[in-house]
Amino acid sequence: MMEHLPVLVILLPLCGILLCPLLSWIRASWGKRAVMCGLLGALICAVMQLAQVVQSGEAIHYWMGGWMPPFGIEFVIDGVNGVVVVLVSVISFLTALYSSPFQPHDRQKWFQTAGYYVLVGFLAVGLLGMASTGDAFNLYVFMEITALSGYGLIAIGEEKGPIAAFRYLMTGTIGASMYLLGVGFLYAATGTLNMADLAHRLSGLADSPLVILSAGCLIVGFGIKMALFPLHGWQPAAHSYAHPAADPMIAGIMIKVPAYGMLRFFFCVFRETSPVMQLFFDCIGVMAVCGILFGSLKALRYDTYNKILAYSSIGQVGYIALGFSIGNFYGIVGAVLHILSHACMKTGLFYTSGALKYRYGIHVTDEMGQIYRKMPQTAVTMVVCALSMIGLPPFAGFFSKWYLALGAIENGQYFYVAVLILSSLLSAIYFFRILEKLFMNPETAKEMPVIPTEEMSEESRPLSGGRLELPWQMLIPLAAVALAVVGLGLFNSALVNDVLRAAVEEVFLG
Repeated sequence: MMEHLPVLVILLPLCGILLCPLLSWIRASWGKRAVMCGLLGALICAVMQLAQVVQSGEAIHYWMGGWMPPFGIEFVIDGVNGVVVVLVSVISFLTALYSSPFQPHDRQKWFQTAGYYVLVGFLAVGLLGMASTGDAFNLYVFMEITALSGYGLIAIGEEKGPIAAFRYLMTGTIGASMYLLGVGFLYAATGTLNMADLAHRLSGLADSPLVILSAGCLIVGFGIKMALFPLHGWQPAAHSYAHPAADPMIAGIMIKVPAYGMLRFFFCVFRETSPVMQLFFDCIGVMAVCGILFGSLKALRYDTYNKILAYSSIGQVGYIALGFSIGNFYGIVGAVLHILSHACMKTGLFYTSGALKYRYGIHVTDEMGQIYRKMPQTAVTMVVCALSMIGLPPFAGFFSKWYLALGAIENGQYFYVAVLILSSLLSAIYFFRILEKLFMNPETAKEMPVIPTEEMSEESRPLSGGRLELPWQMLIPLAAVALAVVGLGLFNSALVNDVLRAAVEEVFLG
């Protein structure tokens, strides 16, 4: 079984997805439990394969159907993407659990619940596949699975969800097409789709116009998928109007895995072609700096909680791209740590957004006054994630920015350090403004569950008498992400030295 862990991470959620409609038809709650069990199984397998990589010090290579590359599809798990796979598995499972109270348990609405969980499951499968594959075209297949699921989860969201989904559909199709064009150009130049084989064959094609054109297409393709400025047009509306239960997963990891894909492609496939890498460093550096400042400044303009978080994400993606542009050990480690930390921070903040909508129908920050008295755990999670987003120690966001600053200083790129400091100050302004309204504004919230109470199961209803502020299915994810933000900060050194260092030095900088 151990040798099949990479494919089991994909197959177990897929089995839950296939069983979901049938089991939901039999009983409404069975289908969602099948998907959650599949995601839990994927999480266990992901942890086991990461432990195997760390203990052996070698990457896992899994050949689908026994076909050796470059002819067959290969899954490759090293220290970096092993951590990303664990991250996706954790957040997918927590989001599936968190979603339970939002779904009606009426027998007549079984198809609605089954459809939602099928979309969540397929989103997880697509992201897990993107993080695991070592084949360029297979990455496109999983990218499209991710996108189709995202379209559905955005469309079934709030009132403007269908419009946001259509905008994402149009923009995402352009991104996928640009990626596919880039891969097609590489195939025309090399005759292979396996990433390791591509890297070997490209070493003699450093000045090929076809390869340079391919790199440009891939920058645009990945840039759209990860909402990198100025290719972010779909993102604010999608994050603002998606289904409130799925929004944490969409905002937390759907734009982070394409960022990892960009890292994998350029630092593993193109690293021997210096003209391409120089083009990459120059373009990404400009896009990153503009994105960091644009996202931070735009977030200052809004009072709608989800809008603030959405534009904040544009700036935070800029941090990841900034690490790619720095390109040395500290830069890449800082980028990977920010993928992990921002995924947890932004997921946690969108969990709090969903919780506020679920219980009180709160959308704007002015309505948060004194909410910490009735929802203390929600408030704690919000505070922890906000302080981490600002970059205060000992939270995860501080250390990812610290590594980025070290990498910039090592390269003599002091302008990047100034951008990091300025953006952190801007983040402090809009997040402290939220916290001020949370603790200082007069109480305005009124009880207003999103789903009528009669449609909820007994286990999903908020308990009366002050025992619990939310259903336990929502409280567990809120606590988990808050602990993860603190844990990633306190134990960042162990993560870097024991898990990431060898993979970064050998795979991306070797």
